[in-house]
Amino acid sequence: MSNVRRGDFGRLLQASILLVTPLVYIGCETHEAGVGANETTTEKSQQISFSDWDVNRDDYIMESEFTVGFSQGRWFADADKDNDKSLNQAEFTDSTSKLNLAQKWDTDGNGRVDKNEIAGVGGKNSLKKWDKDKSGDLTEDEVNAGIFDTWDTNDDNHVDPDELATGWFGSLDSNRDQRLAAQEFQKGFESSS
Repeated sequence: MSNVRRGDFGRLLQASILLVTPLVYIGCETHEAGVGANETTTEKSQQISFSDWDVNRDDYIMESEFTVGFSQGRWFADADKDNDKSLNQAEFTDSTSKLNLAQKWDTDGNGRVDKNEIAGVGGKNSLKKWDKDKSGDLTEDEVNAGIFDTWDTNDDNHVDPDELATGWFGSLDSNRDQRLAAQEFQKGFESSS
């Protein structure tokens, strides 16, 4: 599998993934966290079980285990409207646009993501690449298209489950040791809630 974690590109991908991760409640058992005296049942959080993904029970999730866990889930299947086992740009944008990434990155609320805002999520060099209208900032369409291009690592104009899983895995592997400890795995899911 390709490695998508490089410099600004990797940090931007990580910021994207931490926002996208709520969609990855995929095909694994969820477990309700304990409910304290001051919590109601509607305040219960759900956690994705690390052990469900750690197939060989070595206390780490390797990229291959993560890819299998991801591919068995429902998010990708739901996003793949034409059932061709890959996401074209329209399918990808439709499924990720609900996350309003551009709006979340637009900290000054002017409707565009400028160089300081994109640098704040680690994408300093992505601005130039993604800014199709050469305005110096990014529209929502440019953000969605840029993320699609980031995830489409083989440049076939489709994002397949392996590309998506590789990106997610890379963003969660904070120490870059090519495996996820329980803390890395869970932190990625907690950061996105």
